Amino acid sequence: MNTLLTIAIPTYNRSRYICRLLDSLLPQLEAIRNNFAIELLVSDNASTDDTESALAAYRSRGLAFRYVRNPSNLGADANILQCFELATGQYVWIVGDDDIILAGALAQVVSLLKREDLDIVHLRAKLLIDDTPQPERAAPLHISVTEDAKTFTLECHVDLTFISGNIVNKERVLSLPHAPFHELIGTNLVQLGWTYTLLRQFRRGAYISQPIVAAGADARGGYALFKVFGANLKSISEKWLARPELTRIILNGTLQIFFLPFVLNAGRGEEAFLDEKYEELLSSLFSDNYRYHLFVYPLIKLPPSLGYIWFILCRVINRINRAMGNPMLR
Repeated sequence: MNTLLTIAIPTYNRSRYICRLLDSLLPQLEAIRNNFAIELLVSDNASTDDTESALAAYRSRGLAFRYVRNPSNLGADANILQCFELATGQYVWIVGDDDIILAGALAQVVSLLKREDLDIVHLRAKLLIDDTPQPERAAPLHISVTEDAKTFTLECHVDLTFISGNIVNKERVLSLPHAPFHELIGTNLVQLGWTYTLLRQFRRGAYISQPIVAAGADARGGYALFKVFGANLKSISEKWLARPELTRIILNGTLQIFFLPFVLNAGRGEEAFLDEKYEELLSSLFSDNYRYHLFVYPLIKLPPSLGYIWFILCRVINRINRAMGNPMLR
């Protein structure tokens, strides 16, 4: 069988987390290996911990995968790009090494890819706070297929930046004109190269309502979050997506939803991200957008207790807005 899907895992010095991910994948891959051709690829960015030996243990247990070990650390973006380039599947799902695939979900996702001809599939995620085993997913997934780029973007908006949340049609990506993806190395958003290539010339996509991925909450940070999701995301969206109506939706979601918990906790030592002059940066980028003044600015200026109340109110507004199809993000 031709390879339908490549699940590619970029990793560096996080053997504990990649073992957790492989534990979630091993039984699911065994259950479908006779029906679907799935490639599992691990791109190791010259780890100095026990990643290599840990992976060898999984191979001895019967897990088939392709292991690529870089001679030196290429950096996160270059390693993610390498995952995309080395993948042999028609579809590519790059999964963060500290995330997991919820039990029983893989078979349903792969069946969707086999059944439908799609550019991109967007998957919802929930937080993985600890290593608690995930329940079996027995109920059928609620899958929405659309040929309208705006409908798709309203559903996904800023979540399109989440690497593990997107399965992309590599064959379709390579058939479309695009700038070299390596131009995005160093932005922490290299994955938007192929994601935006598909969204810019959108043909057909799907999004799944229930969580498919559990995103690790204990291994994040180490970069300038407000620069990445402020300046970098704005610049890349305007240049690479080049569809103003879609760019607005993504940036509106970033302001109205994504930034809120990070602004609330900024400067309190609760986050692992680099210190930034975030008020000055966000104001320079988004002062012409009412969402900055309504959702973000009060969290910057209010005392902590009132700021937390405002944060809760914003979450309520966003839940109502989501239930209505996200009209406030238009």
